[in-house]
Amino acid sequence: MTTITRASITEAAEQGRGIGHLTPGQTWAAHRLALPPERLEKPLAAHIAALLENIERMASRRFFDGVAPDDAETMIHRAHDEDHPMFLRAPILETLQEGMETFFPGLKPSGVDENGKPLFHLADVAQALDTSEEALLAHAEAEGIADQLRTTPPNPLH
Repeated sequence: MTTITRASITEAAEQGRGIGHLTPGQTWAAHRLALPPERLEKPLAAHIAALLENIERMASRRFFDGVAPDDAETMIHRAHDEDHPMFLRAPILETLQEGMETFFPGLKPSGVDENGKPLFHLADVAQALDTSEEALLAHAEAEGIADQLRTTPPNPLH
């Protein structure tokens, strides 16, 4: 069993996972509230459990607020928005990664950014989608995301 410490709470919250007897949402809420680890001992006091549940529920409402059930684009955008907690973002990011591996098995990152996120060459993405780089650039411009395209070399993969 993992010992619950401030450091382990922080690490688990940032990774979107639970720790010990705490769910991922409870772990994030405890981190957000900077609760002392001794307040999180099993069994949780009823008032602590209720507090964590309320904080988790508020984050969930903020994450899902205004998103139609079939609005995948907004959910993908929110999954990449680091203002939302990882416990809500992680399942979507994992599904996206599985989809990339399934539908574009040959597409491999050419490097990573400063945060370790994979980066791809535009030419490789165009080839995987059977389109041109120009078409992808035009699409990025039309979607208002052209500023997210990186022009500097990525950090090498380790």
